[in-house]
Amino acid sequence: MQKSYIWSLPTRVFHLLFALFILLAFLTDDDKLLNYHAIIGYSILILLVFRVCWGYFGPKYSLFKDFPANKNEAKEFLKNIFDDKQKYFGHNPLASYVMITMLVVTFIVIVTGVLAYGIQEGKGIASFLNDSFFKNMKFFKEIHEFFANFLIFLIVAHLAGIAVDRLLHKKHETLNSIATGYKMTVEDESIKVSFFQKLFAIFMFIVFIAFLIFNLYKPDNALVASKYETIDYKTQNVAFVNECASCHTLYPTKFIA
Repeated sequence: MQKSYIWSLPTRVFHLLFALFILLAFLTDDDKLLNYHAIIGYSILILLVFRVCWGYFGPKYSLFKDFPANKNEAKEFLKNIFDDKQKYFGHNPLASYVMITMLVVTFIVIVTGVLAYGIQEGKGIASFLNDSFFKNMKFFKEIHEFFANFLIFLIVAHLAGIAVDRLLHKKHETLNSIATGYKMTVEDESIKVSFFQKLFAIFMFIVFIAFLIFNLYKPDNALVASKYETIDYKTQNVAFVNECASCHTLYPTKFIA
């Protein structure tokens, strides 16, 4: 057996950033961290754009047409799962189903997150919906949470698949290939990355980094900005604060029934 270059550097960088930012999205799923949560969601969207494009004109094994995602291939894979010979150098049929579903579900999570953020928080590009009949609806938030939980299930399934492959086909070094790009194959199945593919990957990486820097220097941009102006009630109601708020909790008038 010999080592074959299966996963290109852009593919591996995408995988690392995608996993990292999905983790950050779950860690910032808190009311006090919603702005960060939103920015992370948009960052993941940039990664998704890259991966979808990469799936159409990237190198072999990263292409969607190379994914053996069909019923017959899945049946054959399960039937011969203990076979020591490797037929699938890229994604196997089950991994293909999980990967495609994961990309679709992640997109749904982002879209519903943008809508829920705008409708219920009055923030971001969908903040105009905060004035519509959607305002008191929690539909998009519930959909967002449902698919976020479903994404967790897919991630667990993905990790379980890696563990099973590691147990049954350790010599193929599938797990190591996530970091190195190389898998053990009978013949040389190495890919080649064209100049155009490299140029596109570099461009998307620059866009991704520029987006993060932009949000670092302008944290109140249109993607997360509130449609409402911040009001300092203590400054505008000095007498009330001095006379009443020393004993009573100060609430904005909009919360008074």
